[in-house]
This record gives sequence, structure tokens and C-alpha cells, in this order.
Amino acid sequence: MAERLLSVFFLAISIGYTYYAGNLSFGSFMAPKAGFLPLLTGSIAICLALTIVIRSWPVKATGKTGNVNWRKLVFIIIGIAAYIMFMQLAGYLAATFIILFYLLKMAETPGWLAPGLFSAGIALSFYFIFEKFLGSKLP
Repeated sequence: MAERLLSVFFLAISIGYTYYAGNLSFGSFMAPKAGFLPLLTGSIAICLALTIVIRSWPVKATGKTGNVNWRKLVFIIIGIAAYIMFMQLAGYLAATFIILFYLLKMAETPGWLAPGLFSAGIALSFYFIFEKFLGSKLP
């Protein structure tokens, strides 16, 4: 039941996000504008949330609650909110590295080296893709 409620909640959030992202100028695939990435991200989020809603629907109620770790969920939401604020202060690379490392440790990824390398690799990859190849400015 908890998975069903969470999936419907995230579906609603994704729909709202995509609706407001549609107000931005999309541009084209060859010349993306401000609304390109938010609209693409929102569309993917809707598809993923809808998949989870559909997969969780035929589950029969057994009377027991799901194994949702609410404490972790709250810490993840706080981390994402902090990412938005921290990006203003530290910039894209530092904020992205820190939030990815934080989220990987919240997901109980073992060790420190693997999450650190993964976070650095993702942050640098997206930096080079958007800054160097697409010529887009990151915050």
C-alpha cells in the first residue's frame, strides 16, 4: 500500500513538473533551449512513475505495511533540497559531486572509493557534455 501511495505521489509531482517545464522554450534537438532538458526529464519521470504505479496496482492487500524506510526518504528529500541551495553557493561540479556521494551513501553503497569515483565521474561527464560539447552554461 505504501509503495502504491508513493508511486502515485511521484507521478503527480512528475506531471506537475512537466506541465510547468512546458512553459519554457523547447528549441530543437540541434539547438536546445531552456525547456529542453526539464521537459525531457519530466517526460522520463512520468514514464518511470507510471510504470511503478502500474506494477504496484495488482498487489492484494495483506494487512501488513510495506518496508518503506521513511527516515531515509526524508533524508533523501532534504538532500535534494540542499542540492538546489548548495548549487547557488558552490557551483555545479561541487554540488553535484556532494549530492551524488550523499545519495550513494544513503543507499548504503559499500566503501568510500566507489561512491567517490562514481560521483566524480558523473559530475565531470555531465559538465563536459553540457559545457564543452553543447556549449550550454551550467549554474
